[in-house]
Amino acid sequence: MLFAAVSIGWWMGGARAMAGDVESRKPERTLDSIVVTARRMADEEVKRQVEEALHTDRYFYDGHVTVTIKDGVVTLSGIVFDEWDLRTAKRIAKCIAGVRRVVNDLEIELGGE
Repeated sequence: MLFAAVSIGWWMGGARAMAGDVESRKPERTLDSIVVTARRMADEEVKRQVEEALHTDRYFYDGHVTVTIKDGVVTLSGIVFDEWDLRTAKRIAKCIAGVRRVVNDLEIELGGE
């Protein structure tokens, strides 16, 4: 029991001493500011990546879809066969780095013909 009282007294005294140390210390210097810059990809590179992603997706047929881009805004034009294809095309385009927005100009032609 005496050991527990000594241990608690030591711990409490140490906590008070540490709190006093923290309060008495002042920052020696301020933190330097960090500047983060992002490299903007060229529209041609983003267009190529979007076209490649649409083409390599195993569930999407890109034969009737064209991609145009201006300032990171991708416009998808052409024909898809159902609502699912339309959503898939938009999802694929949005996942590419450098795409700021996707504009849908796709038409749905029912029946797949």
